[in-house]
Formats: sequence, C-alpha cells, structure tokens
Amino acid sequence: MIKKNILFFLTFLFVLSLFTYLFYVSNNYIINYWTFSQAHINYSEGFVKRGLFGTIALFLENRFNIKFVSTFNIFFILIYLTNILIFFAIIKKYSHFKFLFLFFALSPVLILFSFNDLGGYQRFDVISIFLILFHTYLINLYRSKKISFSNYKIKFLLIILPLMFISIFIHEIQCWSIPFHFFMIKLIYDENNIKYKNLFIFFSPLLLASIVIFLYPISEQTIYSMIEQLNERNLWTDAITVASRSQGNFNVISYEIKTNLFNFYNLKINLFFLFMGIIPINILLIFLNKKKLINIKNKYVFSYFYLSIIPYLSFFAIGDTGRWIHMISIVSFCFLAQYPFMENIHFFNKYKSLISKVIFVILLVVYCFFIRLPHGGNLQEKKITIWGGLNKKFEAVYMIYFGKNIDQKFNLNNRFKKNNGK
Repeated sequence: MIKKNILFFLTFLFVLSLFTYLFYVSNNYIINYWTFSQAHINYSEGFVKRGLFGTIALFLENRFNIKFVSTFNIFFILIYLTNILIFFAIIKKYSHFKFLFLFFALSPVLILFSFNDLGGYQRFDVISIFLILFHTYLINLYRSKKISFSNYKIKFLLIILPLMFISIFIHEIQCWSIPFHFFMIKLIYDENNIKYKNLFIFFSPLLLASIVIFLYPISEQTIYSMIEQLNERNLWTDAITVASRSQGNFNVISYEIKTNLFNFYNLKINLFFLFMGIIPINILLIFLNKKKLINIKNKYVFSYFYLSIIPYLSFFAIGDTGRWIHMISIVSFCFLAQYPFMENIHFFNKYKSLISKVIFVILLVVYCFFIRLPHGGNLQEKKITIWGGLNKKFEAVYMIYFGKNIDQKFNLNNRFKKNNGK
C-alpha cells in the first residue's frame, strides 16, 4: 500500500515540511505585519468591517491571558494545516498519474502560492480557501457514492453556510466565494432534478451579511477611537484605517488599475498566471470528460465555472493581483476536482514516447520549482519577474543559516518584525 502511494506520501511530506518551516519562522517573527495590524480591528467602539477576529482575540487576551499574537499564529497554522490536508485528500486520486499529480501538488498558483511569496501568507483569504476545498471534498465524496445527497446537504447547511456567514465579518473577501458555493450545490440539484428555489433562502443570510458589511455607515470617529485604544501596540494604523471603513478609497483603486492594467510589464505577468490558473483546468475538464475519465453530467458546468470566478475577475486589477489570481486558480481547480477520477491506467500508458516524457519533465520542473506567482504590487518597479519559486526559497534558507557576509535581504531581523509576545 505504501509502495503504491510512495509519490503521494513523499510529495505530501515535502509540502508539509515547507510549511512547517514557515510555521516555525512565524512563531519568532510576524511575517505579515499588514494583516497582523488589521487583525486587531474590533467592535470596542462600535461596528466596523473586519472586526470579529480582533474582538475574539482581544477577549481571549483580556479574559484568559492568551496573547494576541499567539491567537493570530495558532489560527493561521491550524487553518493552513487543514487546507494542506484537504487539498492532498482531494488530489490523491491523481497520484497514479505522476505528471498530473505533481502539476497540482507543486503548482505555484495553488497550495504553494503563500509559501513561494510570503506577501500572500497570513491572509484571511485562507478561510475562503478552506471552505472552497472542503465543499469540493464533500461533493467528491457524494459523486463517489461515499456519502448520500442528504448527508452532503446537511453538512453544507450546518457547516459551510454558518462558517461562511461568520467569516464575512472577519474579512469581506469571503463574499466573493458565494457564487462558487451556490453554483457547486446547484450542479448537484440540477443532476438530481431538484428545484433550487430553496437555495435562495439558504443563501439569503450571506447576502444580508454582505449588504451590512458594505453599506453599514461607519463613522470616522468610531475608527479613530478604536485605533487610539490600540496605540500602545505599535501597529500599522494605515492598514487598520483602510480596512475598517465601509466606503472604498477611489484614489487607491485608480492607482491600482493604472499599475495592473495599463502597465504592460505588470499586465503580461498577471495574464500569464491568470492563464495558468484557468486554461489548463478548462482543457482538462474537456479532455478527461471526452475520454470518460470523469463524468460531467451537467452541460452548464463551464458556465457555472466562469460565473464563479467573475467576482474575483472583477477585482483582478485592484489591490494585490496575485491574491486574486490565486483565488481564481483554487476555484478553477475545484471545478475539476469535484469529479471522481475514473482510473484508466491503460489509457495513460499509451503515451510512452521518451521525448514527450522528457519535455513534460522539464516543463514540470521549471514551472513548479523556478516560477512563482507574486502576491501583488508594482512588479516593474520592484523588478519582479515570473522567475522565483522553490529554488529561491532553498537559496534563501541556505543564505540565512550558512551564508557568509549575509545580504540584508536574508537577515530575518531586518525583514520581519520580531515576535515579542504582544
């Protein structure tokens, strides 16, 4: 059994070891100070956006003496671990087909995104990813006849929907995943010829929460009073101010659009990764269904696929573009991964050409080890290209612990704020 799944276990342990090192570093340094600062947003002075996490973490600190930074780190470590476990549980069915399995497991736009670019680590997007992966896993179990439709529906109603509702008050990015969950369950309803009118009732609390988050009037005084209470924590107050407001900053939006869409250098990199996140999955859906390796019963699956990524595409040019591409890639992957894989070893064994195998290996190694999706920013200004990825991380680890005359960019004390337990 172990010998049969050796590639799966080795790859899983490899990815887990990468994130374990990242977890170790995060216990000594605050890797993402922007998110750490925003995580302190709370309801002490009234309702504000993204206030739920900070309210809970500050309560735990004041009532049980659990330091805020401990709650912050433990939360992200647990949810990243959970996502890795679910992700590998989903892709295990591809492990007999090495190229396909490794393409998913080590892709820079999927689970390794936040390791390859630490600007994408410790972001509350990870809650959306957890719910998207978990929903996909449940549907895969249902399609594999391992759980019944009623079992799937109960888990959706009692686990996924409540967690989505709660998480909207942690970060409004959860709102953009509502179409994915709606269309995924609608696929199941369609295939069982069940009317889906009650789905609108199920999703109405999420829509209501979204309206509250975006339209509830939040006074500047409420925000400034909250920030004043956090003064001694030496946080990034600009991050808190921007995140807790109900209205958007149109000056920032204008700048981001110019940076991401009207700068050809930045645009071509963003489009490359957008292409890699969507097109291969689209091709695989068509190809595997045609070869009867998956069974797509609903002709609207591609329509639902693209409708699910429209919310992310709408904000593609705003903010950290790489994070949006990462979310699009996760959604894209899950539309394929919901289907059980009908193993046909003989079909794949037809392709034994040595030349084609060598080409595939080279492309796979380059893509998975030498390319990284940058989380965002002005890529031209920072001289960021598509090149990077795991090889650069291995180089960085070597320089940190063994490098002589260490470059400042490899000095963790200069790059990150020390975790002093506050």
